[in-house]
Amino acid sequence: MKKLLLLSLVSLFFITSCSEEPVESLTNDTELQALKVESAKAELLTFIRGNNINSILRSKETLLKSSNTKSSSIQGINRSNIADYDHYNSIVERVINGDDYECDLTELDYYVQSIIADWDDNDRFLYSNLGASIVFDAAYVFDNVDGGQYYGPEGQFTNQMNRTYKDLLRFWNIPTDILLRDAHGNVFNDLETVTNLLLLYGYSPEDAAYLAELMQIVYGSDKYDNFKHPLLTFNAFAARADDFWGTPKKIVMGDGLLTAYEDLGYGDVAPQTILAHEYGHHVQFAKNVVFLGTPESTRRTELMADAFAAYYLTHKRGATMNWKRVQQVLEVSYSIGDCGFLSSSHHGTPNQRRKAAAFGHNIANNTKKKGKILTAEEFIELFEDELPTLIAPDNLDDDLILE
Repeated sequence: MKKLLLLSLVSLFFITSCSEEPVESLTNDTELQALKVESAKAELLTFIRGNNINSILRSKETLLKSSNTKSSSIQGINRSNIADYDHYNSIVERVINGDDYECDLTELDYYVQSIIADWDDNDRFLYSNLGASIVFDAAYVFDNVDGGQYYGPEGQFTNQMNRTYKDLLRFWNIPTDILLRDAHGNVFNDLETVTNLLLLYGYSPEDAAYLAELMQIVYGSDKYDNFKHPLLTFNAFAARADDFWGTPKKIVMGDGLLTAYEDLGYGDVAPQTILAHEYGHHVQFAKNVVFLGTPESTRRTELMADAFAAYYLTHKRGATMNWKRVQQVLEVSYSIGDCGFLSSSHHGTPNQRRKAAAFGHNIANNTKKKGKILTAEEFIELFEDELPTLIAPDNLDDDLILE
């Protein structure tokens, strides 16, 4: 099976070279490349279905118990045991799988639908099983050194991200040993990194190298925008330090999510909003906010991070956004809401997320001493008092926001 791609291309060359009447369509470089891509995709699909495997970065316990386990019987946990990672994946999965929605679609949902309009069932299956998590698992495990980062496919958000990050480090009263890392689809062009990651998933060295080469061909194709398709990097998350993996405290920002908001017209505010939200999780980590992994607990911590973000973005010693830009922040918060009430990655409904952001804005905007920054402890106490109102089953109040 490993030689199928090579043999098919050799056979194709032999046929086109020896036929009495050359078939021009097969000698065209573009069409030859398309055939190569389709062959690689077919091999990936065959392998995945034959081995019943998807991308699983295994836990310490699973690695220790199954060091000699064949790849076809791997069991483990996805390293996406991080609420935001799961949440953004769920946005894509609910569109890919066509599940019923319990509340209105948001701009982000429609955006995802639009960028996979040309995908067939095989494309969706391949992405879900061996594509969605590769870039972020690689960033989580391997990208542990500061320097050389750029944000956005062309680096268009780099200055914006770096300024906001430095500002957040001085704004909140927590330790600042947090690494900000980028995530780009061109990791698929790095065969060594992808192969090493696949080894952690439990693949044999032969299979890992084989699959890495096939993914390089497929995800480097036009359908995936030559490694730049937004869904290859459609995520952002905050993670604690992990002694087993040797990873520091970290925030990872994917190109795809930044591109999506740029395309939707929020490029001026979304990068800061998302980064401030992820930094809010590190505030929670530092202040021992409890994460239980239940729908209600996750909703609480996510709405709190939304409020943290809006407070920083509005504050006179924070990002000092004006009212027009704050309104855009509220729309960003609204667009990433969900109605997965029974999901452990439930982040709150669109209205609840917008209300949480509005709460943070109001706290900053109405502070009598404009230069005073609340401590994280003070802000958390205010939020806990407000939480029942934020999640109450009512419509968004028009007078909730104060200019």
